[in-house]
Formats: sequence, C-alpha cells, structure tokens
Amino acid sequence: MFIKWTGISALHQQHPVVQHGQSTRQRGGVMRQGMRSARVTTFTSEPGRILWPTLARARSGQVVLLSSCEGQEIRRWDMFTGRMLWCSVDAWSANALAVASPPGGNPVVAVATEDGVLRLDALTGAELDGYEMAADDTIWDVATGILPDGRAFIAGAGHCGFRVYRWDAATGEPLGPPLVGHTTCVKAVTAITLPDGTALIASEDEAGRILRWNAASGQPYGNPIHGPGDYNMQLVSLALNDGRVMLASLDMNGTLSRWDAVTGDPIGPLMRPGPETRLACATAAGGGVLFIAPYGGPIRLWDAVSGEVLGAPLPGTGPAALSCSDGSVSLATRAGDAEMIVRRLVDPPR
Repeated sequence: MFIKWTGISALHQQHPVVQHGQSTRQRGGVMRQGMRSARVTTFTSEPGRILWPTLARARSGQVVLLSSCEGQEIRRWDMFTGRMLWCSVDAWSANALAVASPPGGNPVVAVATEDGVLRLDALTGAELDGYEMAADDTIWDVATGILPDGRAFIAGAGHCGFRVYRWDAATGEPLGPPLVGHTTCVKAVTAITLPDGTALIASEDEAGRILRWNAASGQPYGNPIHGPGDYNMQLVSLALNDGRVMLASLDMNGTLSRWDAVTGDPIGPLMRPGPETRLACATAAGGGVLFIAPYGGPIRLWDAVSGEVLGAPLPGTGPAALSCSDGSVSLATRAGDAEMIVRRLVDPPR
C-alpha cells in the first residue's frame, strides 16, 4: 500500500510511520479563498480500496477515522499520519458505519450489512462476540448514542418488516423489541441527545416519513414528520448554537429538508443541492454547517439554518465531518477511488 503524506495538524506533531516499503512526501495544505485551516493529511491505498469515509469521536476524545471498501473490508486509519491501523475482511456488503463508546471499554464500530449488524473492536478491528443483531434482516443504516444511564446504544434501520432496532453497544443485547410504525422500508437513522439529556432515535423511510422514539423506553416521541422527499436515503442530526437540534434529510433527487428535532417544525425552506449527493454536518464556532457533495464532487458548504453558501467549494466527495471542541471542524473526503483527504476547517466564513 502506498501512502502519500502531506502534513499534520499543529495539534498533533509527530512523524508519519512508514511500513512495508511505503513512501511519503510533504507539501503544504492550504484551504481556498480565505478559509483558514491546519495542514492537510492525504493518503492513498490500492485503487478501489477506499469507498466512503466515516469520522467519529470516542467518549475518551479519541478520533476514529474509518473507510468502507469494495467487497467486505473496513479499514481504520490514523487521521494525522495516514497509516492504516487495521483492516477487517469480515464486514460483507457494508451499508453504513458508526462508532459507539461503551463506558469502561474500547470503542465499538457498528457495521450495517445485508445480514444484520456486525460489531468490531475499534482499536483492533476484531469481531466482537455477543447476540445476533438482526441477522435475518438487511440493515441500511446505523447510528450510535448514549442513554441517560450512561450506556452506549446502536440503532439500526431495517428493511424487512420496516423495523427500527436498538441494541446495547457493549454486548449486542437488544434493548427491547423492534420499533414499528413505518409503512415502507427504513433507509436512514440518527441518534439525538436533547439538551435535557433525553436520548432520541429518529428514523426515516423511503417515502420521507420520519418517526422519533425515546431511545431508552422505545416509546414514540412526538408526531410523525411527513417530508416532501422522494426515496429518502440520508438523515443526519445537528446541534445548533441556539440550543435547538436539527434533523436534515436528503432524498435521491437532491431535495434537502430541515426540521426541529423536538417540535417537528420545518426549519427554513427546502434546499435543492442536486441529485445523487451525499450529506454530512458539523457544528462550528459560527454555527451549524452542512457539507453536501454530488458523487463526483466538489463539496459545498451551506449554513445549516439560513441555507447560505459558505465560501468556495472544496475538492472531493463523500464528506464525513466531525465537530471539535475548539469550534473547528475535521473533514474527511474521498478523492478518486483510492485517495482520502483530511482537512481541519477553522472559522468557516459566515
């Protein structure tokens, strides 16, 4: 595997580790048109081996950078050096990835597959034993969160029976029977922590209908949200600086809807970034940011509330974004079929 290294964040000064004949070179990584950033990390694996990146932060503060690949591989990378930390070949037909943080244990990678959910140790990549997690169902999406009692949970969007599942992340044990109420297959799920500590699961089906549930009790939360989308595939949640939590939904035709996660009220008018786009979000010092990119890129930044375009597009596609405690945003993107780029965005223009 050839890794091309192009600098590290000033917050993590170390040299890249080079193994097995890998080579490196260094250059500056500067963002475009006034958007300040730390240096950029770029790394390349074998062609076809990077599909979509995933960024998450464990409860310990550790950042986990993953990529799903063609076939059955999940890989974890050091986001500062580009070194591959492990590769799992057990995740057949991975549809989505998420990272959970059980108290007192290693972070857990939840993998949505055609045969349920697979749990991997985030530090080693080893498959974790435990309960079968919807092994008789296709899971299209997974999300993770923290219950009020401190336990980490995994939620899954099911195909058969239009069900939403929830499990204890540490053991894989079901937290109750599947949640029902959708009338077509569930394509997307997200986990929400409200300001009062309540943990919610929001799920969306192909028809654009969003249901919300109390993650601990499984009881429905509020009324269904009926979106205008057509064949909805992506649902994300975002904490806004004014205390609200936003749900953002993107369908296959490129219609983006935004909702207040508590009241179900719309936030702003519909946005139409275009078909076959991928969506990520993060909270920056200046407010919520949506990262939206068509399959071939580039990535456009939008103010989550106003819909205003923020700065010039960034190269790449398949964005994965992570909010940082200092108000900056880490952004991982795919470039081509083998390259991944990690940027640190500081003070996105408002």
